[in-house]
Amino acid sequence: MKKHIKIASVLSFVFASVIIVEAKTISIMGTADLQGIMTPFVQKFDLNKDGEKEEVEMGGIAHIATALKSLKAKNPSAVIVSAGDDLMNRFFHVYKGKAIFSLMSDAGYELYALGNHEFDKGSDTLADALDEASFTTICSDLNVSDSKLKEKCEPYVIREIDGVRVGFFSLMTENLLMVTSEKKVKFLSDNVTTAKQMVKLLKDKGVHVIVLISHIGYKADVALAKQVKGIDLIFGGHSHHYVKKMGHVGKTSIVNGGEQGTQIVKVDIPLDDELKVLHKEMSMMMIPVNTAAYPADKEVAKRVEAYVSKFPKAIVLGKTKKAWNLGSDAVRKGESTAANLVNDLMRKKFNVDIVLNNAGAFRGKKIYPKGDITDEMLKSIDEFGNYAIILKLKGKYLKPILERSAAEYGEGGLLHASGLKYRIVLPKVRQKIKDNIIIREGKRVEDIKVLSEEKWVDVDPEKTYRIASNAFIVENGGDGYFWFKKYGKGFENTYATFYSIMAEVIEKRGVLSPKEKDGRLTIIHNTKGQ
Repeated sequence: MKKHIKIASVLSFVFASVIIVEAKTISIMGTADLQGIMTPFVQKFDLNKDGEKEEVEMGGIAHIATALKSLKAKNPSAVIVSAGDDLMNRFFHVYKGKAIFSLMSDAGYELYALGNHEFDKGSDTLADALDEASFTTICSDLNVSDSKLKEKCEPYVIREIDGVRVGFFSLMTENLLMVTSEKKVKFLSDNVTTAKQMVKLLKDKGVHVIVLISHIGYKADVALAKQVKGIDLIFGGHSHHYVKKMGHVGKTSIVNGGEQGTQIVKVDIPLDDELKVLHKEMSMMMIPVNTAAYPADKEVAKRVEAYVSKFPKAIVLGKTKKAWNLGSDAVRKGESTAANLVNDLMRKKFNVDIVLNNAGAFRGKKIYPKGDITDEMLKSIDEFGNYAIILKLKGKYLKPILERSAAEYGEGGLLHASGLKYRIVLPKVRQKIKDNIIIREGKRVEDIKVLSEEKWVDVDPEKTYRIASNAFIVENGGDGYFWFKKYGKGFENTYATFYSIMAEVIEKRGVLSPKEKDGRLTIIHNTKGQ
């Protein structure tokens, strides 16, 4: 009998231990980069996980609210977070962030890490928008003492959940001051230094779990985790993609909140009976916000509808004193004043030597008359929403790149530039490439010059130039431009688009007009042939 009692006691102890571990699971769930998309939209998605994508209506803050509340009901102690870049597009332009933050609060968000796009209209506008938020905003690495954000964001947050002390801190992309025009907010230190300081501070305060809500991008999250120990989970944003599997660097797990609210990312962090994180047992779930599975929250939906009903047909962002010619011939058969405008803005914004963008990146396909600049106009021009990529490239590759441009005369591959000028002579020998190898040298390009200290000088073949272009060309080798990816170094995704670059300048100036042609691209039609 005593033996049976002893066995029963052991079993009871084991069972009780399991219950304790299960009760001490901390859940973090949320999104990143909603981009102001407050209403559902249709996209191709593998909903059944059978390898077949179908058109599915997804996202929308009212549906996200239902999904979050459903998940929270099953796990009341879960913490709902956003990794930033939620203030964008029409809701932002019309309501200056107040509508978005108010709706996110209604949806259940609790902790917020700022993204760079939150600063697109300046920290004053952001601070006013935060008055409508019920969530807590964290800005661990930002000095906001000279801005209206002072006392509106916390350097860190500690939550006690079921007896577990969980510490949260945030990181902002170090490109903030480059990709926005914010002047009142500065960095306290670089990402790595801030992370090390925060980990030490939180550990000194006796936390059991450390969570970084990051807006630096997945690759940067991985690099950071290799340099900073002690972070249990990095819930990231900024890189706009979901990870299929949770990343691991040592004892740090890494996920990304994706974009536009199509899925909610949920991470479970189990602890043992001594409240130590069981890193190998951490798990991630992806919950698709399929509108059929998660009907709209009625109260949130009513508020969304009320906001939408007050939208103008087109939101006027500013004015132009001259027409913008985005006709196909204007963009693909010669120097384009509209392309020049965007390229010049990029060169100044990113402080690069040269900007090169293909004609096909500039859409619209019509002439926009002088007068109002609307959000719809900018969206039409930047139809593809390519991100601006910065890289380093030696001058010797510019000639073959421009010969490729000459071979694409009349097509979407013709290159428009800033900080560089060149001449194309037609119909001289056209460059041919196959499988990323030049099989015939082109002879159409002449007189290549780069701008150096306001003077036009010859290209230095051995000099490394900082170049900005778009993701279609740089990352995908679009229109046959393999040189960037093959020979480029130090790639940096700014996550800025033509739209965001133009909208930011219009917000500041009120007026944005193309200038006259300046001869940076000359096309000579040589009727004598070769």
